[in-house]
Amino acid sequence: MKKPSATTLGTPVYHRRRRDWRDDQYLIEEILKNTDNENWRKLNSDHRIKGFKGLVSGIESLGYQSNDNAYTLAMWIREELSKLASEKGGYDLRVHALKFPPRISNFIDQRCKVSPLTKLKPSTQIPIEVLFPDIQIKEYVLERVRLLHKGNLISYLNCLVVNERNSLNGDSAKIFDLIQICQEKLKRRNLKAVSSFTANEVDIWVPGLGLGIEIRDEIYRGNNEKEELITILENTNRSKKTKFLVVVCPDNLPDLIFHNWREIERDGLIPNLSFIRVGDLGIYLDRLGDQ
Repeated sequence: MKKPSATTLGTPVYHRRRRDWRDDQYLIEEILKNTDNENWRKLNSDHRIKGFKGLVSGIESLGYQSNDNAYTLAMWIREELSKLASEKGGYDLRVHALKFPPRISNFIDQRCKVSPLTKLKPSTQIPIEVLFPDIQIKEYVLERVRLLHKGNLISYLNCLVVNERNSLNGDSAKIFDLIQICQEKLKRRNLKAVSSFTANEVDIWVPGLGLGIEIRDEIYRGNNEKEELITILENTNRSKKTKFLVVVCPDNLPDLIFHNWREIERDGLIPNLSFIRVGDLGIYLDRLGDQ
């Protein structure tokens, strides 16, 4: 059975998530480049394609950085790509097209006017009953707000987000966050998983697929760490009836580091090994299940 790899199923990170304004620019420019393809013209009238090009031209004239239209357009594109991936099990923009809404400039303007959380005015109030429908949690929140934040709910919520961000930035937290994401993707596919945190085993074992999953939140720092990873993978192949091994890394790992990391896969020392980003794990699992 052929193993899926990042080469066969990977899409650029900026298709799935936004790291900064440059990802919006790369995504919009890629869509623009494909609008003259035959399949895109079959799905969209000349008027709709012209409208999209006009919108992009206006964005380019102002620059992508801190541009609400660029941010909103890229967000819409990512939503449509997610639907396309779900329907097709993957996509190639040279073949698969997005259908632009009529009068796309007006459509994006309207979406910009819908206030996201980042644009809430200071006077905007969301009823606490909506935020915390559970009575006991609401009472706890009110007590914490009164004691620690002088009755300022927004200050309390901001403090919670800052604390969560700081906790997730810790090394162990990042690893466990990735593990939870992987476990959730397995659960959605009704795949039984066994977690192991011993030194010589991969983090997750999926008996139904003969799949071992190792989680790494960054590139190895030197040969010792590279050899340690290879040892774990080889031990797993020996101790279990392993058909596939996959090393999963964060979506936001820089592209250059990710491709350097994949040298272990390209070397062919472990023939059933793939390196992928966590955002591609769902497609990877689906392709294994289809074999």
